[in-house]
Amino acid sequence: MSEDKNQQARDSLAAWRAHRPADYLQADTNFQHVLHMYLGEDYQRHQPLLSKAASLSAGSMDGLAISSNRDENLPRLSRFDGIGERTEKVVFHTDYHQLGAYVWDTGVLAVLAEPGNELLSGALAYFIAHNGEAGHACPVACTAGLIKLLQRVGTATQQQEYLPRLFETDYAKRLHAAQFVTEVQGGSDVGMNSCVAVPDAQRKGLYRISGEKWFCSVIDAGMFVMMARPEGASAGTQGLGLFLVPRTVNGKVNNFNIRRLKYKLGTRSMASAEVDFTAALAEPIGPLDAGFKNLVSIVLDTSRVHNAVATCGLMRRACLEAQAYARHRLAFGKPIIEHLTVAQILARMKVVSSVAVATTFRILATTDRLESGESSRDARAARRTHVNINKYWTSIQCTRVIRDAIEVLGGNGTIEEFSVLPRLYRDAIVLESWEGTHNTLCAQVLRDFVTRDLHRPWLDEMRELLATITHHSLEAQRSCAARLLDEVTADIERLLTSDADYASLHIRHVVDRMCVFNGYLSLLRELDWELGRQLESGKASMLELFRRLYIERTDPLDDADMPELLREVSTIDE
Repeated sequence: MSEDKNQQARDSLAAWRAHRPADYLQADTNFQHVLHMYLGEDYQRHQPLLSKAASLSAGSMDGLAISSNRDENLPRLSRFDGIGERTEKVVFHTDYHQLGAYVWDTGVLAVLAEPGNELLSGALAYFIAHNGEAGHACPVACTAGLIKLLQRVGTATQQQEYLPRLFETDYAKRLHAAQFVTEVQGGSDVGMNSCVAVPDAQRKGLYRISGEKWFCSVIDAGMFVMMARPEGASAGTQGLGLFLVPRTVNGKVNNFNIRRLKYKLGTRSMASAEVDFTAALAEPIGPLDAGFKNLVSIVLDTSRVHNAVATCGLMRRACLEAQAYARHRLAFGKPIIEHLTVAQILARMKVVSSVAVATTFRILATTDRLESGESSRDARAARRTHVNINKYWTSIQCTRVIRDAIEVLGGNGTIEEFSVLPRLYRDAIVLESWEGTHNTLCAQVLRDFVTRDLHRPWLDEMRELLATITHHSLEAQRSCAARLLDEVTADIERLLTSDADYASLHIRHVVDRMCVFNGYLSLLRELDWELGRQLESGKASMLELFRRLYIERTDPLDDADMPELLREVSTIDE
């Protein structure tokens, strides 16, 4: 009898694994609607490319990501070749490279050659991130940052020389990028950076960079985007310039030494290092006196959006794993999804991950409109705030969602070889710190509000978005959003009329409220679009649950409708 029960349990686990989708796009009705809403008629044109990425991610990429993240297969440093020549080479497992070939073949970077394809590129990156960072999501983000940098401030010569290789879909021929900013004494205080750039004595217009960089992710990249202070430049961020540093010059290592590879909590198959530069050849990218401005507004901006896209992919994968497991795992005579305590966790995961997609892909759609000249200067200013608060909120929620998924799987959820969740959890924690810690992002939002009045275009855009909600059935939701907008506006004004210490202490609380409002309104906008086309995705129920959990904070003891609402949301997309 016990053997029969054991086999029954294993059969249910096998059924759970078999339940995994073969195409992440076809399994995601909500995301299909989001893409259709923003892409319009182009959705059908891009669908083959999207389905290719979604299928590769659900199939071939999955096993390769697992293999290349095993301890014995992590990257290692090989500093010299057989005759003692310095190579500073990073050696990866063969599965890492095969996975990279699939990632680049999706066209996630190639589509950026055509303006107005930010959302399409983001959708491809979203599917890739269903396997976590997997060693390649960060290189993709960094390479996208260099593409944007060259497109906006690069010289014609730089664009002609580098962009074709950056758009390459053949992994073996690609040029991929890294961005090295952090120094051991600086961290988020970039103005403390001490790497120095001096003019090259033989080559006019080129420089030699010397100094130490403390956290150099994608250390295997062929091109480094680096911050350094030109000799004699002023202190602080205003004196920093932005440079392109090739990995090799005339086939030789470009005067840098890798001290060691970082042994990280997450994103472990992507190589990060500590590096010393000793007169490395570099060329300026953009005006040197605009180095920090271009770093923040182009490079970090791109990475922060990619960071948010990655969290969306991680959260969606966690939802898929946990929901399918709960449907097949039996406890106390029924599938655990039928236990309300489990349904509550799944419903919360589903709502938060859908909100993250709503806010993140609204940013990408805004970027496309800006690049196509369809939006105003105020929209660009509002977008800056959106990017910063969204990176902050999505990264926090990602860790929580994956932790919830692990709870649904119980002890099994902590086992590396049982599911992808432990690796996703480690990656999620890294995503919280990448491209700006929570305090750094909140401080930037406050600084932008105080010095540039950027709260005004952000609030104006939210008012305009609220005015687009017109479906007759959504009046109560519109009223809720209007009340939230008034409250957030009052919170911001209160901060800006207080002393600096008070504002600094409380900005994170205000950003939290901004994020909740932004999430609610973004989801409401999608629901309005779906109702206008008589589409069904369960979004009305998700919006209602989000309101009760994060806005009204309804006491569950007084909410008789909550059990049925949880059951409904927990089973969406089954």
